[in-house]
Formats: sequence, structure tokens, C-alpha cells
Amino acid sequence: MNQMKFLFAMLFALPLSLSAQDCDLKKVTDPLNGKSKVSTGFVTMHEIRLSLDANNKEIDFFFVINIDKAKCVNEESTMTFMFEGGKQKTMLRNSGSMNCDGIFHIIMKNSTFTPSALNRLNSKKIVSLVLTDSNEKETKIDLTVEEQKILGNMISCMITEAKTVL
Repeated sequence: MNQMKFLFAMLFALPLSLSAQDCDLKKVTDPLNGKSKVSTGFVTMHEIRLSLDANNKEIDFFFVINIDKAKCVNEESTMTFMFEGGKQKTMLRNSGSMNCDGIFHIIMKNSTFTPSALNRLNSKKIVSLVLTDSNEKETKIDLTVEEQKILGNMISCMITEAKTVL
């Protein structure tokens, strides 16, 4: 009878282990300040490269946009995350410096509580990104199903692991 209970317990736990996230984040020490940080490293997705980094103060979405010519961005530039279904979206401003290299940062405060914007990005599947550059020109980046999964996993892992460097 105990073997039967054990078997049922294992069968119920199997789906949980199959959906466990695979967080392959690198924990490194910042050479400038000697503090720990976690990073996804750069991941190439279609027309962008993205790295998520977290230190004891902030979580940084570091985008490099590789579309035809480099895009100029400034403090007015935005990245709109379009969710599955097309009716919901989240718009976030560039937190980095002005540049014409297609480099776009979204920086959020790292604390014991997950920033609401990060929770929103984790709540639904992101299907496309819309970059509005310094000339107010929009560039839409459609993500493949695989890229959607990769991005979702990166965000989910960062929510969990960012707290480890506080």
C-alpha cells in the first residue's frame, strides 16, 4: 500500500518537474565595484540581441537592435511589448544614454519585491516588440514561437534570481 501511495505521489509530481524552469544564469563579480551580479549573457533573437543583468540595485534589459541601419535612441524612445491576443501591451522608456548604435536599456529597481513592470512582462506571452526611435519611427520585431519561449524564460528566471544578489 505504501508503494502505491509513493507511485501516485511520483505521478502527480512529474508534471511539476517537467515545467520547472531551466535558469542558466551566470553569476559574476563586477570588476569595477566588486559586487555580485547575475546575467543571462547575450541571446540573439531574430533582429535583436538581449541580455538581462541584475545587481544589488537594478535589473537591466540591454537590447541591441540589429535592423538594417543602427537606430538612434534617446530618453524619449520607447519599447512596446505586445502580448498574445494583440489587445494588451506594456510600453517602457529607454533608460540608457542617447546613441545611434541601436542600444536600448530598460532599467528597473532591484528589491525584495519584483517591479510591477517586470511582473507584467512575465504575466503573458510576448509576441512582438515595437521600438519607437528618437525620430518617432516605429520598428516592429515579430518573435517566433521559440523566441517567445526564450524571452519568457529569461524574464521568469530573472524574477527569481535577481533577489539572490541583493
